[in-house]
Amino acid sequence: MDAAVDTMVRVALVSLTACFMLSGCAALPFFGAACPEITDTSAWINRMPGPGQPSGGKLHVVVRVADDQPWMLTPQSGQPEGLLVLELSKGGPSVPGTAAYQQSRKPLPQHIQVQCQGKLVATVDEITVAY
Repeated sequence: MDAAVDTMVRVALVSLTACFMLSGCAALPFFGAACPEITDTSAWINRMPGPGQPSGGKLHVVVRVADDQPWMLTPQSGQPEGLLVLELSKGGPSVPGTAAYQQSRKPLPQHIQVQCQGKLVATVDEITVAY
């Protein structure tokens, strides 16, 4: 009886391991959502004068994704000056299929990188300035 149970447990473990290896662990919700395909990125600094507008301008970053869920961009600390690294993750208040970020604190970056689950998925090297 013990040998039969031992064999069943081994078969179950091998089957589970094979399932996770073939699916890339996507079936496990606690490993996080898969990264969506990035379809467009844009960034601009709004330096138009107006009430409540910061004197140095406000940075806006928008990432469009091939997904119908809302996503959010979170800044990552410890980056060199002039580089803004944003982590793309599921959730947030954005419109489905987009992720957005705004920053008015200085210094404003010259380059932006977007990561998802620690992997670089997009770069923005051209930041438009609106006056």
